[in-house]
Amino acid sequence: MNHMDKREFIKTVGAASLCTFINPLDALGFNLLNTQNKKVLILGGRGFLGPSIVEAFLTSGYQVTLLNRGKTNPHLFKNLPIIICDREKENKKGLKEIPQKYKDTYWDVVIDTWQKSPKSVADFLDEFKGRFGHYHYISSISVYDKWDKKFIVETEPLNPLPKSPKTISEDFRYAIRKTFAEEAIRERINNFTIYRSHGMRDFRVGGLGNPDAEPFWPVRFYRGGTIALPYEENHHMQVTDIKSLVNFILQCSIAKTYGSYNVAYHPTPFKDYVSSLIHATKVPEKMHWIDGDFFIKNELIPYKIVPFWRQKPKGFYHFNVQKAINAGLVNRPMVNMITDQINGYKSRYPNDDVQFGEIINGKQVKYYSAKKEKEVIQKWLNR
Repeated sequence: MNHMDKREFIKTVGAASLCTFINPLDALGFNLLNTQNKKVLILGGRGFLGPSIVEAFLTSGYQVTLLNRGKTNPHLFKNLPIIICDREKENKKGLKEIPQKYKDTYWDVVIDTWQKSPKSVADFLDEFKGRFGHYHYISSISVYDKWDKKFIVETEPLNPLPKSPKTISEDFRYAIRKTFAEEAIRERINNFTIYRSHGMRDFRVGGLGNPDAEPFWPVRFYRGGTIALPYEENHHMQVTDIKSLVNFILQCSIAKTYGSYNVAYHPTPFKDYVSSLIHATKVPEKMHWIDGDFFIKNELIPYKIVPFWRQKPKGFYHFNVQKAINAGLVNRPMVNMITDQINGYKSRYPNDDVQFGEIINGKQVKYYSAKKEKEVIQKWLNR
């Protein structure tokens, strides 16, 4: 496929992507006075998505307390009460050291943003049983067993599990940790909401100083110039916008909405995503839509190197989020999410000096370099 004129491409953007974002709580008529004096305990709160949750609940009038080790971003929220607790200690040792006044407190809302040890999730629920009104857990679509079909819903089978861990130190891959944690929740309580996210994106990133953690496509379009894009029929992407997720958590807290939800944008054609990138950034001088097979022949491998492009399994980037939409999830325009990502990148790299595609310890990190992109474009033009 040949390059597309930028003016021609911009015409493909729907007006909806440019509309003003309305706070879903305001739109649905929630009375935020109902949140006054309600206590929320946030497990974590200073890492990747934690600060966005803290800010949203503070703005809505909740009394927020943090529970964490005090090691990640200790400069954040110094004015808030914090319970210093290491949930990774065996035999609930960290939890048992929590001052009694906090154990005697009734928490209207508990939000668990952490994922390392499923045993620590079970330990917290056992230790605080009966002391909270609504428990929220940030999970992942990785809990689903088979991704062999499109539009997987919340009732699909989850990963088969080995024997439940008896200690914190027992380690499992990410998907199994999340599945174990969900199982621990369902076994112990019914006043919970589980949010199965699909690649969360925000102003912040997980893994500061790591080029792999930076948003490749937003940065690439922010830099402008001539851009190579993979062309493949029915190419979709899907991602979770943290601000939209956080608003949904807040809404579920106020409305007492329970259950498990896939939370993400609807599956989005990659070209629509590119339209949003154009509107959020410098307009590229030219875009070359290059056949996917040609990308692959030149070592630009889907997913491993080129983000938001995955050929298998069939369900990837195609999870059904209608249940959450029906429950009140409002996904803001993708342009807004991309703008936040670029502003976050600029705050971390004011000189725009992150280098993608570098070779570190003899291994190429994720994404690809500007030099590689130029080579592929030239080969494509010379074919």
